[in-house]
Amino acid sequence: MVKWEYTVLALKTKISVNRRQSEKKPTIQNIQNEMNALGEEGWDLVGVQNIRLETGMLFTVAYLKREKLVSSV
Repeated sequence: MVKWEYTVLALKTKISVNRRQSEKKPTIQNIQNEMNALGEEGWDLVGVQNIRLETGMLFTVAYLKREKLVSSV
């Protein structure tokens, strides 16, 4: 039977159009690089959700899973 492990990743998705500010804010390329690195580790994106906190702050959460390695002892 396959067993899974999960991780939840909060993505900083606010993209800046101000060149001076862009160094402080992530770009789509940064997010893509992060997701590709997780894919190389075996993580599979299974869902994305935008969440708005009571403060009004909006952020994106990515849900990932990969097959759990079972050690044979």
